[in-house]
Amino acid sequence: SNKKSHRWWNNRTKMDLVRRGIILNNKNFFEHFKELNYRIISSLLIVTIFFTIVYTNYSSIYELLTTPLLNAGYTTDELFAFTIYEGFQVKVLNTFFVSVALSLPIVIFIIGYFFKPAFEKLTHKLFILYLLVFITLFYLGIFAAYKTLPIGINFLLSFNESDFILRTQNYFQLISRISILFGISFQTPLLIYFLIKRGIISRKVFTNNRKEIFVGVLVFSAIITPTGDPVTLFIFTIPLYVLIELVVYLSKSK
Repeated sequence: SNKKSHRWWNNRTKMDLVRRGIILNNKNFFEHFKELNYRIISSLLIVTIFFTIVYTNYSSIYELLTTPLLNAGYTTDELFAFTIYEGFQVKVLNTFFVSVALSLPIVIFIIGYFFKPAFEKLTHKLFILYLLVFITLFYLGIFAAYKTLPIGINFLLSFNESDFILRTQNYFQLISRISILFGISFQTPLLIYFLIKRGIISRKVFTNNRKEIFVGVLVFSAIITPTGDPVTLFIFTIPLYVLIELVVYLSKSK
């Protein structure tokens, strides 16, 4: 009886895996793994191509990345490298950051289509729309960071009561990290829309608690933004809250 029950359990487990499309005993699993590997390699190749282009045009990229510093009233002459290899290290990291940002639309589509079968209820057009909105919000977040950074830099440096040295590595790390944080944070409206449409969160949670939601966004913005000044805080909070209100409106059941 133990053998029969064991055999029954194995058959049931196997049928359940087959039903879910997770077949570990045949080529299906390895085909998926091979496809994922191919898409990752393709994405890395795309990033490498962009890396080469950006590296050969680094002077323009450098001007773009140092614009927040110039807008804050400082000059590039005030940036100093502390080690022999720091200049090269910063150049490579900046090139990589910009390359990933520029190649994002292509990479998102390459990787995104691998996960498309997991969302059976999503139509092809709706899936593409999700990807396009994701990319748009990411760039919108970077743009918001780019515009608020001069205010943040001025605010942070205002605490120095004596002479200070701006380290090149620290400055560019601030630029890249804040840009990425803003880009990811601006995905919040898309995530909310997805959760509402999936029925995981009720739309009434947002429509009946607007004040609480705004305070929550304000607190979230205070954590994400690099400074605590009111100007930067509200520059980040207002667009994000407006986007959340927009997706809540768009999530109305037709």
